[in-house]
Amino acid sequence: MHADTGGLAMCSPQWVRQRQCSSNTICIFISYVNIFFVLFLCNIINITEAAAARIKLPGNATVSAVIMFGDSIVDTGNNNNNFKTLARSNFPPYGKDLKGGMPTGRYSNGKVPSDLIAEELGIKQLLPAYLDPTLQSKDLLTGVVIAAGGAGYDPLTAKVAGVASLSDQLKQFKEYIKKLKAIAGEEKANFIISNSLIFVVAGSNDISNTYFLTGMRKLEYDVPSYTDLMLNYASEFVKDLYGLGARRIGLLNTPPIGCVPSQRTVAGGVLRECDDKQNQASQLFNSKLSAEADDLNKKLPNSRVVYIDIYNPLLDLINNPTKYVEAFGIKELLPAYLDPTLQPEDLLTGVVIAAGGAGYDPLTAQLAGVASLSDQLKQFQEYVEKLKGIAGEERTNFIIANCLIFVVAGSNDISNTYFISGARKSEYDVPSYTDFMLNYASQFVKDLYGLGARRIGVLNAPPIGCVPSQRTVGGGVLRECDDKQNQASQLFNFKLSAEMDGLNKNLPNSRVVYIDIYNPLLDLIINPTKYGFEVVNKGCCGSGIIEVAKLCNQFQPAGTCSDDSKYVFWDSYHPTESAYKIIVQQVLDKYANRFF
Repeated sequence: MHADTGGLAMCSPQWVRQRQCSSNTICIFISYVNIFFVLFLCNIINITEAAAARIKLPGNATVSAVIMFGDSIVDTGNNNNNFKTLARSNFPPYGKDLKGGMPTGRYSNGKVPSDLIAEELGIKQLLPAYLDPTLQSKDLLTGVVIAAGGAGYDPLTAKVAGVASLSDQLKQFKEYIKKLKAIAGEEKANFIISNSLIFVVAGSNDISNTYFLTGMRKLEYDVPSYTDLMLNYASEFVKDLYGLGARRIGLLNTPPIGCVPSQRTVAGGVLRECDDKQNQASQLFNSKLSAEADDLNKKLPNSRVVYIDIYNPLLDLINNPTKYVEAFGIKELLPAYLDPTLQPEDLLTGVVIAAGGAGYDPLTAQLAGVASLSDQLKQFQEYVEKLKGIAGEERTNFIIANCLIFVVAGSNDISNTYFISGARKSEYDVPSYTDFMLNYASQFVKDLYGLGARRIGVLNAPPIGCVPSQRTVGGGVLRECDDKQNQASQLFNFKLSAEMDGLNKNLPNSRVVYIDIYNPLLDLIINPTKYGFEVVNKGCCGSGIIEVAKLCNQFQPAGTCSDDSKYVFWDSYHPTESAYKIIVQQVLDKYANRFF
């Protein structure tokens, strides 16, 4: 987008890679629970702010422990000790990403929501299973998991799976309280229970297994009456928890169970589509559960019974996976192609070929002494050959065709080559220079397509006249935005949008996507407080009005600002990481689906 991004970046076909696990329901939930669980907690304990990796509780709010009831989504190993059931996961490859790669009975490659919630609250790294034979007395003080994989609200569900029903789990909870009183005394035990966060996660096994897969309840109930049966058990379970002292109870609704891989296979037809019947059953139950939770919250004094929606977040992950690229991500840092420490395996998951200072106009890169887009194209061809040496030609062709390739250029052409240096002004006026840029942009996309690329995102030019250095150079005494440069960007963007739409139609099987970053960045600049920023007209580095690249260094007398999170710009040309994150998220939200 700016001086350090004038080129292209690429990633593997698995750029939205789901972690490997046997149950994608669990796997996907683990991926999104960190994103959404803060919202759940807000409703339960009035949390008003979150910081870094820990939740800050307001005032004197206290979370003593986390206690989990339900099924495999939150079970951390209780079924390991039940040899009557096959619903266990205490063998490889489960747990491969836990410390030591040890399977613990968690239905996942690593941590499950029970662990993640306890970890984010600063209680403990792993929430232990209540039936774990190695459980220590002190572990009871901060919470346990009583859930059993395979359970449900319907008692028949657990009976068929050979696991602890919710009724059994309630008995274990009573036993847990008794042990807690023996350790901490009755008064403290009552305090712990009333200030614990208690989650109930059930329902998916009832719908998918007991009703649809086995059909064991179909003779007795249609879907509406079966969801009433589930609801009655759910409501009674909450009342029983309340009777035992629980006051903060989160009821997770049922997921879009018809969209998990196993249900697609069983009931999704040849194309393995989502099974609408199961999803509709989930939605019906969820609507009833929501109303019941609201009612219980009103009727049970001093309680916080909270209905928690996981159906829609999970469905959004399934329908819009690319929105969550960082959560699923390929790697934390995308390496430079010319990095001498680059490893062959890095080529499989993407590199950056961009060169700071480049542009569509070949003269732009020449003035900066960096690789032009023509040079970058040669490096891309070299990259493809190296990839073939690693993965073979067929696999390489697949990777390139399914890659996301981004082209980020144009700002240096306008700001440096045309306006500051004036190197093109004698040959072109602004309209003809933007035509000149457009021709190179169009040809570059065609060249990428000729090398096998099919998913190409072309970012437009930013409001370059509003970056600090251009305010200093062309914004007058008050350092206002330079309208001439912004107008040039807008003119180029108008032409680029039309050209990319044309290429998308004319290049068979391609997805050429025009991506607007002009307006998201301008909105940050015009409305900084909306995004938590305070400073927009200078960068954090040095004076912030002219320093960029070599001028931004450790020898700057002014140093750097004390809090870069308040600044839109890091130096006089490039945004801070905080600003980039906002822009990238907006881009993903708006454009990700257009690549598929």
